[in-house]
Amino acid sequence: MRRYRIRLATSADWRALAEMRYQFRTELGSPAEPKSRFVRRCTSWMKKRFRVGSSPWRCWVLDDGKQLLGHVCVQLFEKLPNPVKDEPELHAYVTNFYVIPEIRSHGFGKRLLDKALSWCRAQGTDAIILWASPGSRSLYRRCGLVEPADIFELRHAARLPRSPR
Repeated sequence: MRRYRIRLATSADWRALAEMRYQFRTELGSPAEPKSRFVRRCTSWMKKRFRVGSSPWRCWVLDDGKQLLGHVCVQLFEKLPNPVKDEPELHAYVTNFYVIPEIRSHGFGKRLLDKALSWCRAQGTDAIILWASPGSRSLYRRCGLVEPADIFELRHAARLPRSPR
């Protein structure tokens, strides 16, 4: 019987996480760069940001002892100081939430998301935000997230070229 565990990502996971990020995003649209270039770029990005400790980022992975099967990432960000009593000055952004297709609908996504949301609550966040794909909305609702009427978003119609790094 396979054993699954959820744990914080380590530096040994960054390349596999980058490869899964590529898989996740290309399920939703056509890639704009070769996989090998994206994986190098994304791995480098993760090395700089996913250090536990002083980093506002956390990433949890689901593994079976042999490979990564899913992940969810959270970035904490501060609000401006607020004089209103009992309103926390910290938000969380949930992103890069993915479970491989072969094990979807078995509760693993909910377990990953519960882990991330629990950590966000323990950090004292005021609000947790994310952008949902159509297939994930029912899971988010089951976990207590709602679609607020008080948030606005501006997306740029023309995509600007990505800066080289």
